[in-house]
Amino acid sequence: MASDLTSRERVLAAIHHQPTDHLPLCFEGICHGAPRFLVEALPDPFDRACYYLDREIDTAFTCNPPSISGRGHETREWMEHPTGERYPVLHKEYVTPGGSLRQVVRKTDDYPDHVPLFSDHNVPPGRSRCYLVTAEEHLPALECILRPLADEELGGYFGWAREVREFCDRKGVLMATYLPGIGDPLIWLSGIENAVVAALERPAFMQQYVDLVARWDRRLLEVALDAGCDHVVRRGWYESTDFWSPSLYRRFLLEPLKAEVQLAHEAGATYDYVMNTGAMPLLPYFAEAGIDMLSNVDALAPRTDLRTMKQTFGRDHALCGGVNNHHVVEVGTEAEVRAAVREVADLLAPGGGYVMAPGDALGYIEVTDTVRRNFEVMIDAWREIR
Repeated sequence: MASDLTSRERVLAAIHHQPTDHLPLCFEGICHGAPRFLVEALPDPFDRACYYLDREIDTAFTCNPPSISGRGHETREWMEHPTGERYPVLHKEYVTPGGSLRQVVRKTDDYPDHVPLFSDHNVPPGRSRCYLVTAEEHLPALECILRPLADEELGGYFGWAREVREFCDRKGVLMATYLPGIGDPLIWLSGIENAVVAALERPAFMQQYVDLVARWDRRLLEVALDAGCDHVVRRGWYESTDFWSPSLYRRFLLEPLKAEVQLAHEAGATYDYVMNTGAMPLLPYFAEAGIDMLSNVDALAPRTDLRTMKQTFGRDHALCGGVNNHHVVEVGTEAEVRAAVREVADLLAPGGGYVMAPGDALGYIEVTDTVRRNFEVMIDAWREIR
């Protein structure tokens, strides 16, 4: 057994099925999500990384480049109160050399004060009255919005990244980047039905759309790798078979994933793909793409069999997650948390290739005394079996 490993060495050893001093546990950076109450209590990411390390919890420092250029488009935003509507309606218009695009959403009680370009809040058709992208003629304007950032727009990022890199080297932690991916932006911008139906009925349009978003996502990856990031976490929440059939995934989403994995590996970085549900039919594609780790797996997720996942995909690749965030950690009893930690460790830890984590962010919707307590219980239970 290796001993006196840094967090970075421990996580990489686990990912590569090599001996470690103990089973890694993470809540942030290595996979998707972070405990909301910790982010609120320790908003400085340097302080938060030190908090984890002081408790022997593994982490990565996420250092994302800016994703949208301030050039190439202008925006206008306004609110209306249509007669007969329960909620006011927010409008946001993007004016670009390639044309104008508009998002129109109902300002429900949980909606932000302004219309984000990318947001889960924009997805439900009951809230979005007009999606940003629904046709081929919208793509030139979208390309103006997703244009490459100018060097002067990246100068501040590279300066910050040097500070982060020095911290990561000194503390022995991974320096990560978190990519929006492709399927998630498609559904943020177009809605679920519009995106999937377009893939079925207008594949030429969808291919152009995917290619445009894939170029943008790949540029973000290139910038992050140039800045020194050595761990890539890439969203795949809306790329699962909850939305896309395996055949549509292979046709539109697999090749861009392969290209990003190759790019990361050429730079010496590990590649972590986030998919919480609907992953089982896609495991052969993940192996084909060469990802290093599938993260945010969940023992209680629908249509998920972690035993089969470990025996097939997990033989040569790593898994991260395992402990259900909501039913177990956020609202469960102490005994249920301890049992879940033991069960998932027994199932996924043998042979390596496993990093323990919640299936998703803790306290994202509501921070309660129960989630705070069970956060500590999960750590205590992990210490007993690690």
